Amino acid sequence: MQKFTVEKLSGAIGGVVHDLDLALLDDDDFNRLCDAFWQYQVLVFKRQALPIDQHIEFGKRFGGLHTHPSSAGVDGHPEVLLLRNRGKSKTITEVWHSDVSCEEQPPSISILQCIESPPYGGDTLFASQYGALGELSDGLKAMIEPLRAVHANFGMEATHPVLRTHPETGRKALYVNKGFTKYFEGMSVEESRPLLNYLIEQGSKPDLTMRHSWEAGDIVMWDNRCVMHYAVHDYGDMPREMHRVTIAGERPI
Repeated sequence: MQKFTVEKLSGAIGGVVHDLDLALLDDDDFNRLCDAFWQYQVLVFKRQALPIDQHIEFGKRFGGLHTHPSSAGVDGHPEVLLLRNRGKSKTITEVWHSDVSCEEQPPSISILQCIESPPYGGDTLFASQYGALGELSDGLKAMIEPLRAVHANFGMEATHPVLRTHPETGRKALYVNKGFTKYFEGMSVEESRPLLNYLIEQGSKPDLTMRHSWEAGDIVMWDNRCVMHYAVHDYGDMPREMHRVTIAGERPI
């Protein structure tokens, strides 16, 4: 068993894990790591540089793996999403989102490893949707409690509750995002837009966020069921390569 510790990174979300080698993770380590993950929502691991097979195996400890609908994968591994710099005009990550929420069973956990980083820029921001819900008024919470929203992209469409209950913690979180959520069920896009924009803006307030500056070998994992993220493209045409293993999820309730 490794005697790792977790250092809090912001008031609302995130922790950096010290003295843990993910390649040597035993069952006791994993159980303690899960407890920390449910609490912090985002965990950062420095200086890991896992080979692709170990990255996959780490992901499998959390459950079956998800294959992204628009990616062929990396080196014969369709379950590993390749993210390379294709220029700012082609980036789709500069928007607050929860990964592939347009699926009937959206992915639960994302585990992103930095293979090559630019000398500056390329940070990723994360926002707690537990915190977002907690800051809404009781009246607004009561109003959105029964609402469901339509999420669409990649030729897929699914309808999910606006307030999602986490299967591990039992806590409710706001579950709408700019990348995939289109409108509320039973309402038009025009009718939905003011409230939807308000909820997404509230869900990405600075006091609910943390920001990670990447170095090669870093691994960051986040819980899509209670976290939105936003990847900043401010590094021009400099090389940047990331590999993501994503865990299959359950139907939101």
